[in-house]
Amino acid sequence: MSSKDVNVDVDQGDEVDFKDVSEQRAFELLKCDEKGLSSAEAAKRLEEYGPNKLPESSRNPLLIYLGYMWNPLSWAMEAAAIIAIALLDYADFALIVALLLVNATISFVEESNADKAIKALTSALAPKAKVIRDGEPKTVEAQDLVPGDIVVIRLGDIVPADVKILDEGAASPELETPLQCDQAALTGESLPVKKYSGDVCFSGSTIKQGERHCVVYATGMDTFFGRAAALLGASDNVANLQIIMTKIGAICLLTIGVWVVIEIGVGFGHFNHSCYGGEGYCPILTNILVIIVGGIPIAMPTVLSVTLALGAFKLAKDGAIVSRMSAVEEMAGMDILCSDKTGTLTLNKLTVDVATCHPEGDFTIEDILKYGALSANTVTEEPIDMVLFESYAERDSIKERYTLKKYVPFNPTDKYTIAHLVENETGRYFQVMKGAPQVVVRNARNASDIEELCTKKINEYAGRGYRALGIAISEGEGTPSWQMVGLVPLFDPPRHDTKETIERCMVMGIQVKMVTGDQLLIGKETAKQLGLGTNMFTTEALLKAKQGFGLVEGHASVEDLVEEADGFAEVFPEHKHMIVKMLQDRGHMLGMTGDGVNDAPALKKANVGIAVAGATDAARGAADIVLTEPGLFTIVGAVIGARKIFQRMTTYARYTVAMTFRISFTFGLLTVIYDWFFPTILIVLLAVFNDGAMIALSKDRVVPSHVPNRWNLFSIFTTGIVYGLYLTLSSWVFYYVLTHMTFFEDKLSMFSLDERENSVTEWCQTSGIPGYINRSGNQITDDTPISQIYDLTEAQLNAGYGEIPALEQCVVEQRYVRGAMSRAALYLQVSISGQALVFVVRTAAFSLFSRAGSWTYIAFFAAQFCATLISVFGFNGYTFPPNPVEDCQFCTLSSGGFNPFFNSREVPFAGTEAVNTASVIGCTYYAVAAWIWAAIWYFGLDPIKWAMHYILNEEGIRQQSLYQTFFNIQGEHIGTNAGIGVNRSSMSRVSVARLSGRISAGGYTSGGVPGVGGQIQSPGSLLSRASVVRVSQK
Repeated sequence: MSSKDVNVDVDQGDEVDFKDVSEQRAFELLKCDEKGLSSAEAAKRLEEYGPNKLPESSRNPLLIYLGYMWNPLSWAMEAAAIIAIALLDYADFALIVALLLVNATISFVEESNADKAIKALTSALAPKAKVIRDGEPKTVEAQDLVPGDIVVIRLGDIVPADVKILDEGAASPELETPLQCDQAALTGESLPVKKYSGDVCFSGSTIKQGERHCVVYATGMDTFFGRAAALLGASDNVANLQIIMTKIGAICLLTIGVWVVIEIGVGFGHFNHSCYGGEGYCPILTNILVIIVGGIPIAMPTVLSVTLALGAFKLAKDGAIVSRMSAVEEMAGMDILCSDKTGTLTLNKLTVDVATCHPEGDFTIEDILKYGALSANTVTEEPIDMVLFESYAERDSIKERYTLKKYVPFNPTDKYTIAHLVENETGRYFQVMKGAPQVVVRNARNASDIEELCTKKINEYAGRGYRALGIAISEGEGTPSWQMVGLVPLFDPPRHDTKETIERCMVMGIQVKMVTGDQLLIGKETAKQLGLGTNMFTTEALLKAKQGFGLVEGHASVEDLVEEADGFAEVFPEHKHMIVKMLQDRGHMLGMTGDGVNDAPALKKANVGIAVAGATDAARGAADIVLTEPGLFTIVGAVIGARKIFQRMTTYARYTVAMTFRISFTFGLLTVIYDWFFPTILIVLLAVFNDGAMIALSKDRVVPSHVPNRWNLFSIFTTGIVYGLYLTLSSWVFYYVLTHMTFFEDKLSMFSLDERENSVTEWCQTSGIPGYINRSGNQITDDTPISQIYDLTEAQLNAGYGEIPALEQCVVEQRYVRGAMSRAALYLQVSISGQALVFVVRTAAFSLFSRAGSWTYIAFFAAQFCATLISVFGFNGYTFPPNPVEDCQFCTLSSGGFNPFFNSREVPFAGTEAVNTASVIGCTYYAVAAWIWAAIWYFGLDPIKWAMHYILNEEGIRQQSLYQTFFNIQGEHIGTNAGIGVNRSSMSRVSVARLSGRISAGGYTSGGVPGVGGQIQSPGSLLSRASVVRVSQK
């Protein structure tokens, strides 16, 4: 058939399973022949189909970086930055922008590149391929292959595309040389599979033995390998932590929005404030910055990212490398762990189960192992031969003691091998047969006597999912008379630590489901050995349930089947992906372990994808966590570590929500009730010091919960409101005592910060104005214009400021100075009481009896030391009032003398909007009062916490004793009583075993381990769609 100028369209048309069609029919469908394509036709098809590679995707790093500043929290901060620059408030603008950049930078650095899984899959494709073009063999780039190409694959090659093996023209089928194809990375099968004429090989498989001509029927994304990549690329999970932060941010923004509207309405409508461009001319907008910057948990992404990063660093030292930071949070909530079997739960190393070997007659287990080793041809490194050889303890001396004279290899008709040997010391000549156990038994001279017992044993092995071999010997080199030595069971043993790991997972509330590409009975036997439930199903049951064929295995829906099953066998990437999605749709936080390409899509889709040690590049690229130590034991440590990290994150979440309500209500109420303003710079510094100190929570002492963690947002918001309002009350009372009472003045003889009009007027009339001598040497009165007191500029005189009476200016200066010092004191009280809340929310016990981490204490005192310095020394009157009076004369302390930390001596004119400038002057020893005040109110936080825990029944507090609840719980956090455990009821149900064989187009049984009888062959459904593509019938 000519292969030139033929229109090919595999994108449209009927579905064809190339596994089942004949070689001639495959040529007809692909419009080619055994001579291959011409170069012109190949070029035409390459243009039509595209290159034989996975599509590459990339993202602009700058856009990724900017994307971290494109979210509701960042929008609010960006709006605050715009307001700050409009008011010419450069310091606040710089600090706000710095916070934005720090958040984006940390997130950008910590998050892994989403394209790396695809790139890892791409790198696994064969770079070169041998192809027949124009009737001649050529070496071309694998990406240039097209459907219809004839390729040559041999030992060591990676199969470059999905191909169908061509008939090599053997004289008889028995003499055909099969390919040994290792497709464990694709299908999970634990041994290389022998492929005969008419069979298919998948892209990405590795050829372990043989050389054959094949026809390409699928390339690129149409291959089985490509479909795995398509599933991987289609998995676009949104991190659970991102969802939580968005919800928390939304509530915070709503709270802030309400207070912004209230402030604008009251400020302009009730207090009649004006607003002009420039710093100090619009106090309402300036105070709105306080609400926005203080209320938004802007540092939340930074603190949580750093907490996750530091926690991930600790996990890495324990053998679990985290590639996606938010996966740590999701691992803490993981309640189901779906694990691949081959190479994950097991060693992926075929092993003789010595204890269950079955010797015949007078032979012993030692004899079985010896003759099994003698029957092995180690030159070809056939897996079966190698495991038999390695299982014999005296294998190192075999070649010295025995000489191999002849070896009859396996063929699919006879299903056995024969080794002719001579014992060197005695000259004894004998033959050893190994093969399918039924065949070996039938060839034994006493077959009728032993067949019943051996068949029973073979069936027992099959029922346990074991692969079995028969061993027989014959003395002499003539016509053999076979004597049965015994039966050898082979299996892939579990890792030594897997059973303990599974038991610990169950104790921690994590149900383990086995999801494997191996046969059902093998999966069940492995499950028994590991203590898992045996309520397992094949994908046949899964697909029947999905198609709605009524009750399937006693389950009304496919979702029920998946949720209650203990595992699934004979699954492919599409099935794993589907299982993961169904469990996620049922509200489960899902972990998935794996090591092969076949696991990559499910690893990507799962909430927590875990690549075990030795995993392929594709699996590691798709996974969120990569284990560096063999086995799953590291997972237990990773879960414990993740739950500790989760506890620390919930501590910060409760703190930051409470701070949002506290800041918004505190400064919102002070503004709308007292027309009193607070400087934005203090709020920004509050966020920098206090939220920055929260990074120390990553080192906090916590006790991990015993069940999977869940975000209880209702509890977080409810307690946040209560804590926030309580702290608001503490700040309001402190402010009121400072500025509307004479408590500190009367009881402690401290200078007054009383801002009430009558108190300040009285002080001016009795202490401020009397005794003041103006520049002319005259005593001033209440009505003396300030032009006789201050040297005013011409502009100030022209504006009429010189006519302001001395009493009015004195009152303004005193209120301005006292207010500036009150702000310093209130700032310290807000800072101390706010950060101290961390010690309360981190534990359900009495906070003073539950020791936090050393770094948490260090961070607290370091942050509050800085806050105390700011409170004591202030900012020399910054923010400075616009167009000020310089060298103020009535801005002394009530006790006499000027504040030593107010050297600028700049104050606003009476009657101007500048009187509302939120300046800060050091409050000196009022800092001590702020510390004492915060400490007194701190003791009310624990009783409030216990009351809220009781009302919300946090941690099952109603079921615990008073001592255990309040004094004996160390670091346990909210949400540990989620009641999530293992569904043990499913572990007693066993599905009916399904046994079937797969016959290739060439007519030979395949899909298992050739030469091994008594095994469970791969069912037809296993590869039901792996070799299906669409082919045009035109």
